[in-house]
Amino acid sequence: MNTKIKNTWILVSISVLLIITGCKKEFLTLDNPNQTTTVKFWQSETDLLQGIAATYKMLSEEADGSYYMRTNPQLVEGKTENFTISTDVTGRYEIGSYVNTMSNNNSLQVFGAQYRGIYRANQVIHYAPQIKGITDEVRNTIVGEAKFLRGLYYFHLVNEFGSVPITTDLAKTDADYFKSKATIPELWQQIISDWNDAEAVLPVSWPSEWTGRATKGAVIAFKGRAYLYQNDWNNAITEYEKLVNNEATYGYALMENYAQLWDGQHRNCKESIFEIQYSRNHADVWGGSAATSTVYAQEVCSNEAGGWEEVLPTTTLLKAMTQELTVDGDFDPRAKATIAWNYPGCIHYQSKFDSVYAVELAAGKVVLQNRKNCNWWNKDEGDWRSDLNEIPMRYADVLLSLAEAYTMTGQVGKAVPLVHRIRARANLVDKQAIMNGWSQPEMMTEIMHQRNVELTREFVHFFDLRRWGTLEQVIKDSKELGWQNYSSKYEYYPIPELELKANPAISQNPAWQ
Repeated sequence: MNTKIKNTWILVSISVLLIITGCKKEFLTLDNPNQTTTVKFWQSETDLLQGIAATYKMLSEEADGSYYMRTNPQLVEGKTENFTISTDVTGRYEIGSYVNTMSNNNSLQVFGAQYRGIYRANQVIHYAPQIKGITDEVRNTIVGEAKFLRGLYYFHLVNEFGSVPITTDLAKTDADYFKSKATIPELWQQIISDWNDAEAVLPVSWPSEWTGRATKGAVIAFKGRAYLYQNDWNNAITEYEKLVNNEATYGYALMENYAQLWDGQHRNCKESIFEIQYSRNHADVWGGSAATSTVYAQEVCSNEAGGWEEVLPTTTLLKAMTQELTVDGDFDPRAKATIAWNYPGCIHYQSKFDSVYAVELAAGKVVLQNRKNCNWWNKDEGDWRSDLNEIPMRYADVLLSLAEAYTMTGQVGKAVPLVHRIRARANLVDKQAIMNGWSQPEMMTEIMHQRNVELTREFVHFFDLRRWGTLEQVIKDSKELGWQNYSSKYEYYPIPELELKANPAISQNPAWQ
């Protein structure tokens, strides 16, 4: 795409938002000269680019509910044994302590945000064919991005809520607004269909000025995850092998130093497969149209550094992350990159940890603070916004997922070198010879542990525990916040009460009835 088009990829204007964020049926039928309508808007390649930018933006909009901004990262992790949620925000605390109901505002926000993203994607897909003066390649690529994103929003919905309605076009009649729930298999079918279409047209890579846009590799990796979450091991292997057996083509590899993934200096590195772009000045990603800054660090960093400590690591997580030392007798580098605690020489926000928390430590209290996705090396952040990206998919996940699929199909030997790569990067003892003699349950125990330690705070642990059938036992064994309240109904959110009132065709999830 030429420089002129790139320069027009600007922050979505008010006129665009009138269309993208939803409008009444009457608005779509009028041609008011003082308003931007769909008749006037979807006319050019610039319009289409703005539309897809807005569809990406729903992943990270600052309003609560966006999956990778502010609240939801806390909710996804706070539902596990690894983190506890603060009491000061009622809706979040209810979810983290397993007392939430269908009237919980935070789960409603997550539900609504995904459908807003789907609506934006549907507009791009619907109007793209009518736009003139655009090459088929550009049109098809942007539609492919919209289908990838629509599939991703449905992926979030099926994982968080289970059975929900499917809509793949713009509403034309009143009846189109009120749809009953699709089954979970139907949702997976829709997700895979969208991602198959996207894979066929998306590029392996983008020029640097478009970094962060979805690639063929991102689609493949998410398809692998979709199959993994359905225990469809053979299809998962097919997808993951496309990447692992073709590393030279896709360019994916592990970073040599795990901590570099989270240091703010290695954005969009070779290990990153799909990364949510954040920017402090809103101007260095796609002309500013798809980026904002993130406030996650402010939400979860230590009070001593000016943060709010809305979600904190647990002693259960510390125990898991310090279970195995490196070959040098040091703590696992993944532990140090993920959390801060009173280990020798710990520096957190430019201060000695044992000095800052001297009173608590002297009283025998275990103090734990967040590091991953926090700018913990810089105490002076002004308004506490940062440009630390979220990484919903990276290559370490692919390696461990393929290892799991191999293991579950009786191919433990194929899993060994993949797990070894993860262990070797963490400087752990070489166990290849031992692992080659392991049974399927022994290898799965190792993979479960490595996924927890490697991917903590990366939107997968809750869903891993659920699909492994260990979620309830792990939570109750941890004795962490709310463990005594937990029951299997909390595996999914309930359909929000306001949605039930608004849509007479939708029903509540059986576990919540």
